[in-house]
Amino acid sequence: MSDNLKNAVSTFMDLRHLNWEEVRENLDGVKSFLKIGAQRDLSDIEVNNLIDEMENEDLTSKENVISLSSNYDNGLKVDNYKYSAWTLYEKLLESRGWSKQSIDNTRSSAEDILCKLRRDNKDAGKGLVVGEIQSGKTANMAALIAQAADNGFNYFIILSGVIDSLRKQTGQRIRQDLTSNGESNLHWKVVDNPSLKNKDLLVETLDFREESHDRFITVCLKNYKRLENLYNWLSANKSQQKKMKVLLIDDEADQASINTKDIDSDERTQINQRILDIVNDRDFGAMNYIAYTATPFANVLNEAGEGTLYPKDFIELLTPSENYIGAMQIFGTAVPENSPGLPIINEIPERDARSLKNISKQHFNLAPGSLQDAINWFLLAVAAMRSYGYQKPISMMIHTSFKVADHAQMAKIVEGYLLDLKENYESRLADLAEFYAKIQEELPLRRFLAVMDNYTRKDEVKDYPTWNDVERELKEMFALPNDDFLTSIKSDEKGIFHYGNGIHMCIDNSKSKNSDDHATRLIYPDKVDETKKAPAFIVIGGNTLSRGLTIEGLVSTYFLRSTNQADTLMQMARWFGYRQGYELFPRVWLDENAQKRYLFLSQMNESMRETMSAYATNGLTPMQYLPTIQECPEYQLVTITSNNKMQGAVAKNFNFTGVSPQTTVFNNNKEVLEENLQKTAKFLASLPKYQLTRKNYLLWKDVSTEKVVKYLEAYKTVERDRQITSVPNVIKWLNQRLENFDYVQSNDSGNWDKWNVVLINNNSAKKHWDVAGAKVGMVSRSRKKLSVDTDGVIDIGVLRSPEDQLSDITDKELTREERDRAKSPAQMRKIRGDHNLGNTPQLLIYCIDKDSTTTRKDRKDLNAEADIIGLSIMIPGYVDRKQNRVDSIQIDISRFIDPDEIGGEVNEEEFEEEN
Repeated sequence: MSDNLKNAVSTFMDLRHLNWEEVRENLDGVKSFLKIGAQRDLSDIEVNNLIDEMENEDLTSKENVISLSSNYDNGLKVDNYKYSAWTLYEKLLESRGWSKQSIDNTRSSAEDILCKLRRDNKDAGKGLVVGEIQSGKTANMAALIAQAADNGFNYFIILSGVIDSLRKQTGQRIRQDLTSNGESNLHWKVVDNPSLKNKDLLVETLDFREESHDRFITVCLKNYKRLENLYNWLSANKSQQKKMKVLLIDDEADQASINTKDIDSDERTQINQRILDIVNDRDFGAMNYIAYTATPFANVLNEAGEGTLYPKDFIELLTPSENYIGAMQIFGTAVPENSPGLPIINEIPERDARSLKNISKQHFNLAPGSLQDAINWFLLAVAAMRSYGYQKPISMMIHTSFKVADHAQMAKIVEGYLLDLKENYESRLADLAEFYAKIQEELPLRRFLAVMDNYTRKDEVKDYPTWNDVERELKEMFALPNDDFLTSIKSDEKGIFHYGNGIHMCIDNSKSKNSDDHATRLIYPDKVDETKKAPAFIVIGGNTLSRGLTIEGLVSTYFLRSTNQADTLMQMARWFGYRQGYELFPRVWLDENAQKRYLFLSQMNESMRETMSAYATNGLTPMQYLPTIQECPEYQLVTITSNNKMQGAVAKNFNFTGVSPQTTVFNNNKEVLEENLQKTAKFLASLPKYQLTRKNYLLWKDVSTEKVVKYLEAYKTVERDRQITSVPNVIKWLNQRLENFDYVQSNDSGNWDKWNVVLINNNSAKKHWDVAGAKVGMVSRSRKKLSVDTDGVIDIGVLRSPEDQLSDITDKELTREERDRAKSPAQMRKIRGDHNLGNTPQLLIYCIDKDSTTTRKDRKDLNAEADIIGLSIMIPGYVDRKQNRVDSIQIDISRFIDPDEIGGEVNEEEFEEEN
């Protein structure tokens, strides 16, 4: 059916405020409404098919909306008028090649937030939107602004970072997105740096009447003086203020906005207080504070209450599109043996890291081998991408220190290497050709397509060009005069920037300006110049590259800025994102510690989203369920965030409803491992006869909680495993439920006393375990390559695959669609519910072959002292609202890694002073 007919049905529904059931009851009305657009009478069958198709699309989009919130609904709807701000933005996304599914997801997630906005100012709305790094949070912001503007919100404030260049980048993008073609029925007006001192910009002159088509946007730096000026200006005229319906969006909300003063005192950080002044002022016509971040740890762990910015009304999890390349795709969260990631990580040896530490003091002038490799790959990628006509910017990022002096010295090292390479390139072409072939072998096209199996543009992914094509472009680049081969970004007397075919060197830090004799700040061209080759940039910097700034066409990253804080580390991963047109080319160089941390953070982030997803379906607000951030056995490596950003984190009552912990770290002690084997065999032998399920897994149904708990108590775990959901803590919680069995049974929607126990069977195994009267194939698991066994501990990273959690479904065969959907934890739980297992707890048991081997370069053979028993526990996803509610979590903040790091941590207090 055509989009015009679908738009007509949407308009019909919106005008009459109908749901899908009600629209079917008004079939004649729908047919009359559609007749004009179709230019003929549609049959009942055609209209019903159209409604069915639209409802399925709507349900699919809504399934991807994960929201922890009450059932509050303000009644606002998305405006589908052809000149509405949303419709024009939707067309813009289509023109940029977004898939229909991605656009539908963006619409649905923004609409879900729209429906939660407060339309008056009796109470300020406060919410949190959690996306992935570089995954399209700005697109969701623009979609929300467009939808809110269509519904009468007239003033939009975007708090954008602590660095003015990032503020300008965000402001420019939002303005372009909302005013892309000038056809909007709304008039967008930018209010830049408003202040009572500016007599040319008076709030009295702005039109805030309900019938007005004017919409106002202010992109404000997170600087206390600018925020103070903004608030004084907004509140100067109370009559105007009452007409303002405000949507305040806090981009990167865990940065600078958090109150890092003692939360038990009356004193607050200045930026936090200035934001609260605006949000808590009841003289606005409407006020909503929506925080956006990919690292929400500080936002949910620091403080809560009416006088804070805590997201009391909702937390929304954004679903990245199918084409997003992030932590999961690179580092993996599924079983590595079954679902390998993208092998784009290269190691920076310790000797290279040492040589680059404090280079400004050492006066070190030579590029170490790993840096040479990263630069070589950048040049090869530029040549390769130019050879097939790629014309957008191509970049390399070097992020090794937060010290400005180090950046200047690094620029000299890079320049020296590039000029030496140019002078002697003919003698090095053979080495470059060999390196180009080696990089291709690590990530061939078939491997990319296998990992990114849902990629919507598979047919458009460019394979590596031939060496002859690359060599031709390289020679042309090396033939440029030195001043053109290696240059800064030039600007003329009118301030217009000009770009050549060489390499543009940029230093982007707090000291760099838009123009400099040595190197300019990173400034990309506004549009593609089709008469020139793709412009190439090497950008060197520190804090400005840590967060917010988008590095376009990032193909080579050299990263040594190590930190033990999860939020800071994740935000530094600028290599996450969308790579359309150069999917095979991104490569990253990391030191060993950074690799270990990212491996953990990939899994920690997925665990956080999985846990939040489980609670999101239950109508609980973030005031009723305070989100938990789980730790992992590698706790020495990472702290969640800085101590003064998680002052409210203290454990009270555990509640593991809806979570799904798994054992991934094991004592490599023969006696302990063999005892676990014996205890497991005894437990399984005590159960009634099993039944075989799909893949010949062994399934025992209706196993009592008491029996499961008794087995878990006998199972020996790693003592240093301090995860919130470690087996001992789960046992403690289950025992609490058993002690209150009568109460729990009367308040739960299901029989919690009946478990499904599954023993995973590997049909292709070479080695078997004789247990419970059956020969069960052992599974193969390798250990992390970087997992150190000095404490007698083996870390496999991930135990289970998502589909294993559907192994106890026996009512009917799983469809292929269901197996594919099981990759999403939320979808997996929904599928279990569809098969009447939504309220059934599950225990998966794995027997891991001690002699497991691997061919993966980023993994090691298991090399265990004995075969290993691994466990996966899944608790049903409904919530007992009165018993054992999670008030907050316990974070052991006394654990720190050796601070002898390259770089350092960002001190956000320094940004509180006016630049």
